[in-house]
This record gives sequence, C-alpha cells and structure tokens, in this order.
Amino acid sequence: MRQGDRYERDAAQITVKVRGKTFEGWLQSEVTRDIEAICGTFSIPVTLVPGSPPEIQRQDEVEVFIGATKVITGYVLGAEPFYTRQDCGMRIVGRDRTGDLVRASAVHKGGQWRGAKLDRIARDLVSAYGIQVKVDADVGAAIGDFKLYHGETVLAALSRAARLRGLLVTRDNEGRLLLTKAGVKRFAGSIVRGTNVISMEGVGSDEMRASEYIVYGQANSVDDFEYARGLKAAAKDPEIRRHMPLVINADGNTTQAELEALVRHTVRVRRGHAYGIKYVVEGWTWNGEAWPVNERVAIFDDVAGMDGTEWLIASVRQSCSRQEGDVTELVVRPVEAYDTVPLQSKPKRRHWGNAGNRTNHPRGPRDKARGGY
Repeated sequence: MRQGDRYERDAAQITVKVRGKTFEGWLQSEVTRDIEAICGTFSIPVTLVPGSPPEIQRQDEVEVFIGATKVITGYVLGAEPFYTRQDCGMRIVGRDRTGDLVRASAVHKGGQWRGAKLDRIARDLVSAYGIQVKVDADVGAAIGDFKLYHGETVLAALSRAARLRGLLVTRDNEGRLLLTKAGVKRFAGSIVRGTNVISMEGVGSDEMRASEYIVYGQANSVDDFEYARGLKAAAKDPEIRRHMPLVINADGNTTQAELEALVRHTVRVRRGHAYGIKYVVEGWTWNGEAWPVNERVAIFDDVAGMDGTEWLIASVRQSCSRQEGDVTELVVRPVEAYDTVPLQSKPKRRHWGNAGNRTNHPRGPRDKARGGY
C-alpha cells in the first residue's frame, strides 16, 4: 500500500492447534517475535467449560496461527485454568521449538569441528532436539577449527559460529533454525500515518555510539613482533561531534582488509541501533498475511520524515485486549542495524622467540593492543 491508498482492516483471529484440535484465542492474547531472539513466544487464553477442560497439556506440540499465517511452531510450557466473575478459560503459554536451544548445553562428540561449514555445525548441534536447519544465505567457506567452550549453551555456540561467517541465527515460523541475512525480503504492506497507524514513538539514542572506532588485531606472523601485534584500522562517525573514541580488540589472526571491514561494520551497526521507531498499527494482518519479522517495510510518515523509506521490522508483538482490540506493535530500524561481517574463528598459538623456534614463549607477551591473554 502506498500513501493515500485505502486500508481495510482484516478480521483475523489467533488460533492454537494442539493434538489435531483447533482452539480459538480471545481477549488478552499475545504473540511476540524478534529478530534478536531465537524463538517466538505466545500467551493465549482459550475457552474452558467447567468440568470439561480442553485437551491441552504441558509439553504438547503446538502451532499458533494469526489468520491463515502460521507464526509459531513449538511446545506448550504452561496450560493453567483461570476464572473471574465474567470469564472462565485456560491460558496457554509456550514458545518455538528453537527455544530449547536457549538454556540447553551444547554437546557434541569431541566438541570440535575441523574444516566444517556453518550449516554442518548447526545441524550437528540441533539435530538431537528434532530441529531442522534452514539456510537462507551463503554460508561461506568451511571454518578451519571450531571448538565448543565448556558449559556454553547451544545458542551461544550457534551465535558464535554464525558470526564467523557474517550471518544471523534466528528462527522461522515452522520452528526451524534459520541462518540468514537481515532484510532479504520486502513485506507487501506499508506503515502509513493517518491510515493504519494508531501511535508512533521514537526509540533509541546515541548512548552506544563513538566519534571514532579504532580496531587492533594480530597477524599470523612469528618474524616481526611489531607487525604481528600492530595491525590497526580506524573509522569516524561524522554525526558524533564530541571526542569519544572507542578501542576494539579483534579476535583471531586478522588481515588489514578484515580490520577495515570490521571497523566500517561497527560504525554502521552502532548507528543503526541508535535509531528506531515503535509503531502500533491496526489489526494483526495485511491482506490476510500476519505482519512478519526481518522483512523490509515501506514507511510513509511525514512526522518521522519518511516518504516510502524502507526500514527493517526488527520485532513484532501482536496482542488483543478489551481496551485496544487486536493491534500489532512493530519496532522498525535501519537495515544497517543488523548488518553482519565475517570474523575470524580463533586465536592461534604464536611463538615469540627466534624465527623458527617452536619451544620458547608459546603464548606470547601480555599485549595491551590485544587486550591481554
């Protein structure tokens, strides 16, 4: 929809499917999805007839639909009855399948991969949970050496591996783990002030931005100590006028080109996260399709200074209440806020003695340019 087009609100419903049966949600329902979260969540009350509760139990597999769009594929975490003088029901709460990866410890035979691609590492980590992996972007070259840290969660390991190849790790509506980039798709709908927008407020600030970013790294060299520890790249954010430098120590063996890419990436991402708008729009769907996450959307809002500008839908919260009816809360940010850049896999052992000497000082000195060991 473009500015000036007529908007007609869809009569969408939230439905919950458990054990082959479908239950309709009603007032005070909520479904939340976020690009920065590996799982979506829901809280939905369904009707309960005294003496004949719905056949829904904890740990049941569940599908949640908004209109015709499936938005959650996961498990029931709570199914508790409630009543007031006016209502009697059962509140169903749960999350995506991928939510199991948030707290579960990463376990893999040997705890190490050599020469494995990112999607292989991801599948090895999540297969035991019955979770499939969907790849929506180029996973890049094989990772030379990837090791699990003792006691780290599956989510932490997945996020660390994904950063090595500049990808986001998130979820899709089918409960699969998704390896992707930000804003690959564009949503068909639009956000239009005076048409489908109920309210708007800006979010974000310059608190985490710096005037200049200075990145230090180490090269894989045993012959020249100063060169090995002295790689450096810098970039300025011209919008920050006060003197506020930030020093960053890059992990792993790096090249000058990699440091240059990393420092430019840091400027873009920190600037992107400094800007955001929270919109509340009418309804849960657009032409029958539920508002998505991680898709670009056109914004027509003369108060925000946008005339068709495309920003990324970073989070979606769809809710229903007696006061507001069915509404969708969207947080949108510049796509650059979720820009990604490949990083190095791990620091290598360096030998800081004579050239060719592999025995003395295997760990090297405490190097302030690297942040120390």
